[in-house]
Amino acid sequence: MVTIKDVASKANVSPATVSRVINDQPHVAEHIRERVLQAINDLNYRPNRTAQRLRAANSHLVGVILSDIKNPFYTLALSGIESILAQKGLSVLICNSDTDQFRENDFIKLMLAEGVAGLIVAPAKESSDALAEAVKNGLPLVIIDRRMSRPKTDVVLADNQNGARLAIQHLLQLGHHRIGIVNGPQHLTSGRERYAGFLEAMAEANAPVNDHLVRFGDYQLESGYTLTRDLLRQPHPPSALFIANNLMTIGALNAIHEMGVRIPDDIAVIGFDDLPWAASLNPPLTTVGQPGFDIGVHAAELLLNRIEFPNRPARTVVLGTELIVRASCGSAAQERT
Repeated sequence: MVTIKDVASKANVSPATVSRVINDQPHVAEHIRERVLQAINDLNYRPNRTAQRLRAANSHLVGVILSDIKNPFYTLALSGIESILAQKGLSVLICNSDTDQFRENDFIKLMLAEGVAGLIVAPAKESSDALAEAVKNGLPLVIIDRRMSRPKTDVVLADNQNGARLAIQHLLQLGHHRIGIVNGPQHLTSGRERYAGFLEAMAEANAPVNDHLVRFGDYQLESGYTLTRDLLRQPHPPSALFIANNLMTIGALNAIHEMGVRIPDDIAVIGFDDLPWAASLNPPLTTVGQPGFDIGVHAAELLLNRIEFPNRPARTVVLGTELIVRASCGSAAQERT
């Protein structure tokens, strides 16, 4: 069997250089990279996946790739992950893809090169060739915060649809009819599920959905700000607003205060994600709470179980959400005409 040392000898480089080329790591001169690739092709060399898996099995390092480390939800999830892994003597290597799949792919290669025992990912997209290949080659993987079409693997997330449904039901019960929504992106299951919850609650109440009061953002603060300003400038603006994640909620609140709109006198507001600062706002913010810490705990436990039982069927864990009612919705609708 051809080994990495054979390739290194033929290319007149070190085995470490061959490893860097195989794992597509940076800081390898292009002419050396080409020489190594030619040697790999001439010798018909194939990396020893079994050896890679054995190295991972003995690793004390777990990789975590987050799609947006600025989001406080992921901070909570990471705390939950570390609380479980630390008990097993495992350390965490953290990377932030910033919702960029190309960047995410680079981090996956880095994790493989580091020989991590497993990987927990909040993915940038619903399908990932890089993750599918890693799973195919035996890397234990758990996805958090959204579902994936590919690869099929363990998933931990909140009940997004019911959380949004609870929020809209509350606004309808208060007498609101012109309900606006600043929702998440529809290419992610979390965005689609929260929008589905909005539609479900409206349909159950036979309430019309006003398309001019529906906006789709990107889960970032700026989109919450821009889209809320747009909604408030409508000829018939919403009397209530549901914002589908915490960062967009901050942006929405900035826009509302900047435009001199009073909460809850002029508009009722509910945000998705309950965080410590929500109760400290004036007025305190009604939110849909999702268990970020518990999502991290379950993800770490699933990963440890996957490492121990690599061939078991994939599991999906959906944790409940709750409506936390505070003063930002008032006690009744005051519809503007």
